[in-house]
Amino acid sequence: MIKSYSFTYSSTDEISIKLNNALKDMDFKPTLAFCFISVDMQIKPLMKEFDNNGIKLFGASSCGEFLLDDKQEIISEKSAVITLTDIPEDNFDIICKARGDEDSKIFGNALGDRINKCKYDASVIIAASGLTLDGQALVEGIIEKNSEDLIMYGGLAGDDSMFEGTYVFTEKEILENGSAMLLLNKDKIHISGIASSGWIGLGADLKVTKSENNIVYTIDDKPALDVYKSYLSVTDEELPAIGVEFPLMIKRQNGQSALRAVVGIDRDERSLIFAGSVPENSIVTFSSSPGFEVVQTTTSKLEGFYKEDSEADLFILFSCMARHLALGPMVNQEIKYASETWKAPIIGFFTYGEIGMNSSNNCDFFNQTYTLVKLKSKN
Repeated sequence: MIKSYSFTYSSTDEISIKLNNALKDMDFKPTLAFCFISVDMQIKPLMKEFDNNGIKLFGASSCGEFLLDDKQEIISEKSAVITLTDIPEDNFDIICKARGDEDSKIFGNALGDRINKCKYDASVIIAASGLTLDGQALVEGIIEKNSEDLIMYGGLAGDDSMFEGTYVFTEKEILENGSAMLLLNKDKIHISGIASSGWIGLGADLKVTKSENNIVYTIDDKPALDVYKSYLSVTDEELPAIGVEFPLMIKRQNGQSALRAVVGIDRDERSLIFAGSVPENSIVTFSSSPGFEVVQTTTSKLEGFYKEDSEADLFILFSCMARHLALGPMVNQEIKYASETWKAPIIGFFTYGEIGMNSSNNCDFFNQTYTLVKLKSKN
């Protein structure tokens, strides 16, 4: 069983005291910690504390944080949540790599190569930063160097919906444009999960007439920014924040669909930057949340997931910040459901994009999705 101990803090001055109290209170020696934190707080003092205590750290900046166990139920903003675990050091590795000027897919290839060099067959938990990063291309690049059955879950770091700068970090390194990967030994740690959206298409079909990777220049031969403003009746200043709630739904040729949320705009080009690729000539439509039905869809999938596997040591949840915006207080229900059902702790954060397994059991990139990953020791 993976032992864990969790705590939260809302002021940088508290980290040393909170961590020292945790180390005195817990009944195991921590080896690996997860941390999701608001950009409103300082990250480097946190890193230093964990480095000084010899604890490996896997972290990302967020758009809201959550932490649920038998002692606390935290769903907050502008705070930090931390879970310490006793996963044996020979059962995991953390890889932190800067992207630089690399194309997102090439960057994914480089990460895929690093996974291949791991000394054991690994499952992956990944966090990535950088507002121009193409999440879909990143995932495709990683898979290209591995295989279709690679098990990988994760999310894109947030920055409290400001869209100015996001971060991933370990106890030794922090990156504004890069990735942190936690590699877990499949023979020792079992991970599985679900991805649930529930967003529905609305309005007429449109055609992406000019795009490059995750940048869309024109839709139906009109500037993409102008199309969004017209459909949503919003101003330039309200984008990209409001656009996250109304993503483009890409209608794929295989009958599946993919959601793409706006994460940036270029007012000079009148173009939109999305969290993932939007291929040229794609048929798309706007989409939105139907409200409570989204939560019902998620809880129904969780019920099925529980019937398949009712044992869990720890959950990590990557949930799109758009779910928070669109569902309001209802989002708490789907966050709590897994913890209440499995009686296991959950740590997670609201993201700018999610990575997980799709309905075909292949790794994919999502937006507007509740992506839950379950960790269970095989010992």
